[in-house]
Amino acid sequence: QGLAKERVEKDKAMFGGREVSGKTLAVIGLGHIGAATARDAAGLGMKLVGYDPGLTVESALTLPRDIAVADSIVSAVSNADYVSVNIPYIKGTPEEGGTHGIIGKDVIENMKSSAVLLNFARGELVDSDVMKSFLDASDDARYV
Repeated sequence: QGLAKERVEKDKAMFGGREVSGKTLAVIGLGHIGAATARDAAGLGMKLVGYDPGLTVESALTLPRDIAVADSIVSAVSNADYVSVNIPYIKGTPEEGGTHGIIGKDVIENMKSSAVLLNFARGELVDSDVMKSFLDASDDARYV
């Protein structure tokens, strides 16, 4: 029993990563997948902020009680350690009513320099050139 515990503790050193408990997760898109992500993150002890301009009462009722709802993507991501993107791809720019490049310069420039962007939707939602510049400027930032 003691030997097994020692081995487990020793083997943990082979794996690196960041602790998520106490960190802030911004959930962009609070539909079925975003709400499930928020619930799971709450279970891990994360602080939550969400954004969804089309949030329905039905979806809101499935969210953790302690989630803060932001009035814009920029305000949602500004203090987040992690940002989860869970919105549909709609052809066209945000100005045209679409979501192509919705995670653009205005959003990325307001993220923490150490933020981790978790894009569980489509690559086209994120402005690749701006994201590359953001990642090049930081040793800690990540894009998944």
